[in-house]
Amino acid sequence: MPSKTAAGAAPLITGILLAFQSAGAIIESGLSLWSVPGFVGGCAGIVIGLGILLEWNTLGQDPTEQKRASAALLGIATTAFFVGTAIAIA
Repeated sequence: MPSKTAAGAAPLITGILLAFQSAGAIIESGLSLWSVPGFVGGCAGIVIGLGILLEWNTLGQDPTEQKRASAALLGIATTAFFVGTAIAIA
């Protein structure tokens, strides 16, 4: 099992890189189909990484609430994957 630092650092660093790269693309060439979702995804990665590192709300939930939250996040991630795949193909 990886440490919480390693598990939290990966999305945090990736989110920072993606957000800055997308923000640079927005400033340089304006809003586009790829830069705005990239920026939003980078910000989400930053929040997730900070949440893991700072252990937000880990003890305040009961197990059924954690399962529902995990299922909701899995659904959002799956939907985002398929929408991104459809956009890349089209």
